[in-house]
Amino acid sequence: MDELNTVDSKGGQFQEIPCLEDMLGIEPLEIHFPFKRDPQISHSIELTNDTDDYIAFMTKARSRRFRIEPDKGIVPPGSKCSVTVTTQAQVNALPNNRHKEEITVLSTRVDGGLAAMDITGDVFIEKEGTVVDEVNVMVVFDKPPPADEES
Repeated sequence: MDELNTVDSKGGQFQEIPCLEDMLGIEPLEIHFPFKRDPQISHSIELTNDTDDYIAFMTKARSRRFRIEPDKGIVPPGSKCSVTVTTQAQVNALPNNRHKEEITVLSTRVDGGLAAMDITGDVFIEKEGTVVDEVNVMVVFDKPPPADEES
């Protein structure tokens, strides 16, 4: 991002605060799991930091159906981090052909000296001078076609 310097009414210069689009890039924003009763299935989400800042992230799932590893961390400037989402064994039939859930990825700029183990929910509370980005990744469970259908 190009730095923009602006002059305030008293003649002093200040730097424009970067906007949200400068936080982590998250791909994909929708992941699909086939509905299967027994196995655990994994997909990866890639977090990309194209900024010059250290970006902390934390994931939150509303359901215990997922295991997310790592569920928090720090992505250094110009780096990527792969997060693995694993479904637990799906024992209950889903009500519709498709079932959607969300995983939320929170991110914010942090000091480079912060360690992943220091990241708590408090890091993601917006206060003056702090911007917290919240992105929802849709998780879709696709129900397979009935086994008795013939091609």
